[in-house]
Amino acid sequence: MLERKTIKDIAEAIGFGAIILSLYFVAVETREATEQTRLNTQALEIAAYQSLIDSISDMNKLVVESEDAANVILDMRSVDELHVDDYRVSSAFFHYFRHGDIAYYMYERGAISEARLKSALKPLPLYSEAGRKQWQRVKINFVDDYQDYVDAKIAEGFWDQSTLGRDTQPES
Repeated sequence: MLERKTIKDIAEAIGFGAIILSLYFVAVETREATEQTRLNTQALEIAAYQSLIDSISDMNKLVVESEDAANVILDMRSVDELHVDDYRVSSAFFHYFRHGDIAYYMYERGAISEARLKSALKPLPLYSEAGRKQWQRVKINFVDDYQDYVDAKIAEGFWDQSTLGRDTQPES
């Protein structure tokens, strides 16, 4: 029969092991909760940014669809030298570039892969000289990283006519 001290030592060792094991499980649960909080925060940031972009897009869409709205916005901006039709075309281009901006933002946050980003960027009207001129004119309105990414893709020939319809398959 085991001595009383030996039984006490074994019980203490088992108790100590149980404490260590429970601390390990608490650490695992804390890490998982922290990751979930990070993901939730990221989702809220993306949703808030998307909402902001939606508002901007709604204004651009209104300008594109309505000459009267375009005239009002031009009057507000005191832009006398710009013809309303040119402004509407410019707004349409800007709308596309904002589409790319939100996709790039989601890519930066890890919400989408680069393959999905490329798929989202492919419709940007950068395959034409007019689109590239518009991009050069308005890109200052976007964050540097997005500008650099788009400029690099232009330099690579991503929007060349021969590549349209290719390199756009998103990952499953």
